[in-house]
Amino acid sequence: MTNEVLAEDLQPGDLLELSTELGTQILRLTDVERRTQGIKFMGRNHQGVLYSSGMKYGELARCVRR
Repeated sequence: MTNEVLAEDLQPGDLLELSTELGTQILRLTDVERRTQGIKFMGRNHQGVLYSSGMKYGELARCVRR
């Protein structure tokens, strides 16, 4: 089950559904930085691959089982 939350509500440990060129990935967030223009986050998928991306404040993020 996924829930939509605001990007600024993301926290380390959240499971985030992220669309990439390789398809949809489920990431466990390891780091969330609040910056002037938005959020930068890093997380790993179930295979341990590290992803880094960002979102603007007010954007909706899809979290799994929050």
